[in-house]
Amino acid sequence: MALYNKTTTKVIPTIAASIQAGAAFADEDILFDWHKVDGFKGVEINGITAIIRGTNGADQTMVDFELLFATSGIKEDTRGVNVDIAPPSLGTVNAGVSTYQWKNNLTGHFLFDVDVEGKKFNDGDLDVLNIATASGLNIPVGQDLYMAAIVKGALDFRSTVQVGTETATNTTAVVVKTTGALVNFAPGDVLHDEDNLVIGTVKSVTDDTNIVLAENCASVSAVNKDLYNIHPVQFILSATT
Repeated sequence: MALYNKTTTKVIPTIAASIQAGAAFADEDILFDWHKVDGFKGVEINGITAIIRGTNGADQTMVDFELLFATSGIKEDTRGVNVDIAPPSLGTVNAGVSTYQWKNNLTGHFLFDVDVEGKKFNDGDLDVLNIATASGLNIPVGQDLYMAAIVKGALDFRSTVQVGTETATNTTAVVVKTTGALVNFAPGDVLHDEDNLVIGTVKSVTDDTNIVLAENCASVSAVNKDLYNIHPVQFILSATT
């Protein structure tokens, strides 16, 4: 009798703070470029949960978006020639796809369609998060796994959580203002300012104006600089082994 184990892998792509700050994403924009997924176990993806952060402490008006899956292992079947190369870039994040050298790296595709049962996101009851789960999938996985995403409408991660007191590299304290930290950030978030200066990883959020980092602040960021979590989208992939 065969034994099957269900496994899950969390995928945390990075979207630079300056990209989030620049403008909302628009239809057909690259949400994130190829991200290597480490630790995935299984030969196919059976389910996907998408976790999308809100806009400045409020839930997004969700739109469709496409997930692309790829491998670095390309085999030319006619002659059995193997080409091992990571999937080349889709182009500039928060702009349309402009390069297509990744075509032969593709292993699968999935569309989160907000109008289809089984792919819908929650209807705002969590206020600051949009979550959807799709199951019953059979997306093949090659010798390794990469993910990228393209949005099919406007997603907005712009923030007005601002540095309230100039950060210092001899303390874990970060003081913010304008918009509440409690609804925007959580333990484990990696914070950068709008100019991509690294602030640090959140250990706790004391109240709406005070954040404690896991280590002393990495950079000096000026008053009024907007702060961003550089991982506003996450995915949980499930598989059976």
